[in-house]
Amino acid sequence: MWRIFDIPGSGLCMRCAGRIYGRLGTGIDNPTRGAIIKFIFGLLWKDEIQFQDEESCILCHGIFNKLAVYRDMILDLSGGYEFRTFLVGSRFDQETMQAEEERLNENYSESIKKEFNRELGKLLSASTGKEFEKNDPDIAFHVDTRYDSLKIQVKSLFVYGVYRKYRRDIPQTRWIYRGPEKSDSLEEIIGKKISELTGCTNYFLHGAGREDVDVRMLGNGREFIIEAWEPRKRSIDLEELKARVNSSEMGIEIENLRFTTKKQVQELKASDYYKTYEATVQSPRLIDAEKLKGAARELTGKVIYQRTPLRVSGRRSDITRHREVRDALVMDVEGSTARIQITAQAGTYIKELVSGDGGRTDPSLTKLYGSDLTVSELDVVKIHRSEVNG
Repeated sequence: MWRIFDIPGSGLCMRCAGRIYGRLGTGIDNPTRGAIIKFIFGLLWKDEIQFQDEESCILCHGIFNKLAVYRDMILDLSGGYEFRTFLVGSRFDQETMQAEEERLNENYSESIKKEFNRELGKLLSASTGKEFEKNDPDIAFHVDTRYDSLKIQVKSLFVYGVYRKYRRDIPQTRWIYRGPEKSDSLEEIIGKKISELTGCTNYFLHGAGREDVDVRMLGNGREFIIEAWEPRKRSIDLEELKARVNSSEMGIEIENLRFTTKKQVQELKASDYYKTYEATVQSPRLIDAEKLKGAARELTGKVIYQRTPLRVSGRRSDITRHREVRDALVMDVEGSTARIQITAQAGTYIKELVSGDGGRTDPSLTKLYGSDLTVSELDVVKIHRSEVNG
């Protein structure tokens, strides 16, 4: 009859012997299982099992006697962080893992790493009142038992909101280099304020699309998520964040703030909304109002073909897109200037829709009007969030 290992003289402590059957039965720990094994062997086979003390065990080498030491390391390193849930992970030397693999059975044995993580987690929870969370913890502690070292991984804090941008000289996100005439970005304006409240080490803005630097974002605003990287404080007052940003007099405004998750960042980036723009259009000569209105009516309902504009071709793939222009309306004409409202599918390049971009956009308002037209000012005035492109 096969037995758990060659007993006596196994070289194991009672805990590690119990862990060989660690997946059998509930409500008892591995040292208790080891005691049961000792009793059964003595009762049924009259074998005298000589368990090693944990320090001399060929598997654990007394690592479980150091749990309090690792707990104190965690408490010391995590003292400046606010968290409600945590996860414990560990790494052991190759010799220990190999020795364990030779003795474990995948059907009913428990690994030393799993027991170590669980027992350290229980000790840490009892000391802090925090909850162990396997799937999405606020903070994770990684113990390397080979060197008695510890690393922590802090989950980012995500805040959803809507922004409006009233300036024509401000990018949405930080650029790697903007030269000596560097200007603030929307990402920096919001990020610096959330840094003040969370103590994060960095921040990143994720937008539901973006507008050009010189385009204002008005109307119902654009959705965004600001990510605070490695925050020390998580339970921040979002009304205070809103007030700090909106009172900074930096030309942006945020609202509708709420906490969100990393998963929703991808959902936000995948959003595909029609947008309404108001464009100030210039012509090198006086504009024929009726002719322009006719061109706008002809553009309405058209599916246009847009090749990647020349102005962004250096940083974006040169592809051709099909985009629907739902509506184009001439609001007013004065001399060589017109004001036009355009509603178009997400991803439409409005400046090129007007100018034609040397034929890279077809049809364009310039082509239908029969004379060169360019956009001098552009605003996003509505994002149709209840309508998804189909």
